[in-house]
Amino acid sequence: MSLNNEQQAALKSKLDLMKQEIQTELRQHNPDLLRHDSGEGDGAINDVLNHDAMSKYLHQHAEWQSLQRAQARLSENIADICRECGATIPYARLEAEPTAERCIKCQSALEADDQRLRIHSHSSM
Repeated sequence: MSLNNEQQAALKSKLDLMKQEIQTELRQHNPDLLRHDSGEGDGAINDVLNHDAMSKYLHQHAEWQSLQRAQARLSENIADICRECGATIPYARLEAEPTAERCIKCQSALEADDQRLRIHSHSSM
């Protein structure tokens, strides 16, 4: 790993702060409490509110998992190694996106593939 001690400490601090923020948000959005009941005739509104709340909860849960992986990678001294090609992830990238698991080249390729899949799935409908 090419991160120095100062960079490792800074990255750890960022990840810890992000984790605390998400823990707080997850506690506030317990899926058992997602039932909004504003009265009869508001079924569509309730469905939208429940969908939005569940979407936010699932997004936060995905962020939580990403943080867990980033902290594990940091503790294993591989935080700056691309999981796809093994290249070094520059510290500037990790500083901007502490949960990054791929170098820019591999992340760009992944996003391009995702975009192609979305376009293909929409055109086949």
